[in-house]
Amino acid sequence: MTAVFTYPFKSLLGSYLRSFFGIVLTLVPLLLLNPISVIVYMLVFLLCAFLAYGLRTVLRHFTRFEVSGTGIVMSGPVNRRIEWKELEGFSLNYYSTRRDREAGWMNLKLKGGGARLSIDSTIDDFEELVRHAFRAAVRNGIVLDASTGMNLQALGITVPQSDGSLEYRTAGR
Repeated sequence: MTAVFTYPFKSLLGSYLRSFFGIVLTLVPLLLLNPISVIVYMLVFLLCAFLAYGLRTVLRHFTRFEVSGTGIVMSGPVNRRIEWKELEGFSLNYYSTRRDREAGWMNLKLKGGGARLSIDSTIDDFEELVRHAFRAAVRNGIVLDASTGMNLQALGITVPQSDGSLEYRTAGR
């Protein structure tokens, strides 16, 4: 059975809008005004940053992850594949956008077979994707750092028992 995970347009809309307005707000002064050279350099730098951010958003929009019993495949503008038996790196990080850590996002990083994948929590069914990868990490004996362990628990995923069995709990259920 293959599960497909994509970034929904709704989660990308804010990124598209930020990129668009950033490009407009930096490009318009460059085209219509005659700013001094220091300001030109700053505006060109910001324009390049917003263009890169927009390109990253477009790449995410057209990227899909297919997870099966044998591995995970990223397809779209960039293609990568990690076989579960080759998985050698697994980390789950949380990035807060507020001091009270109430808002933010998670990022799953996988490494194996010469490929690296970075998947953030705005993707559909992120928790299920993490569960698939975590099972493979446990089978491969990957040692988790404390931060990854805490973030797995925040998702309701219990770290393996001493006998190697796995328990999965969905947070809030």
